[in-house]
Amino acid sequence: MRVCEGQLRRRVDNKDLLVFACIIDSRSSSVIEVFQEAGFDALLIDREHSALNHETIMDHIRVARALGFPCMVRVAEDTYHELNRTLDQAPDGVFVPRVKTREQVERILRTVKYPPLGMRGLAGSTCPVSKYRGWSRGVVEQIETVNRNTVVGIQIETAEALERLDEILSVKGVDMAVVGPDDLGMNLGLPGQLESKPYLDAVQRVIAACDKCGVLPGVATGDPDAAAHWIRCGAKVIWYAADIGLVWTAAVRTMNDLKQRLAGE
Repeated sequence: MRVCEGQLRRRVDNKDLLVFACIIDSRSSSVIEVFQEAGFDALLIDREHSALNHETIMDHIRVARALGFPCMVRVAEDTYHELNRTLDQAPDGVFVPRVKTREQVERILRTVKYPPLGMRGLAGSTCPVSKYRGWSRGVVEQIETVNRNTVVGIQIETAEALERLDEILSVKGVDMAVVGPDDLGMNLGLPGQLESKPYLDAVQRVIAACDKCGVLPGVATGDPDAAAHWIRCGAKVIWYAADIGLVWTAAVRTMNDLKQRLAGE
């Protein structure tokens, strides 16, 4: 069974560019195969803004693991219950939204790590992360491997987080920090104004602080021009495409194409 093999961990440690596709709406795991074949680097499964239930998310994680397609889950909240039950399904890591303080980040890191690094509970024989007792050295190998290979990302999307960037990003164990543009713009009093100077300056601050602290900086955007701009500015993580957004865009384009051809006749 493929569990916590460290594929994503190695790419994070290498500071590789990682372009994520996102599942928000799809209950069919076929979309995971499509994203992998299309050339995305990794998969993000969303629980924060999604109606997907835990069983569907569990199945999506399993398919991604079977395909060897790196997979992270954006959890809905930073509670022990939410983080532990998600990580027990053995994604490559988790993203936590709405991070605001160093103390919150320290609590998150303690929650996602097994002792002695943290306080996560150990299921040594039941859930996929146990490999159903398939670890050659038992729970000792499970603890060592999962602690080493689990990737932890946070989101910077509030004015409070911007004011505390250095103290938040300097917590040992934070691997990625991704700007949530809609929430950050709204919290800066600039809803939808993602080309305004204050917003652009804020993203630059996040990238600079991440570079200083050895964290991969990232931005969520479905615009290829914006994605290319932020990559040139140093972003290493791009949340680039979501399933329902792609369906919407393709449906509108396809219908408009037909209308144009009929109008031409």
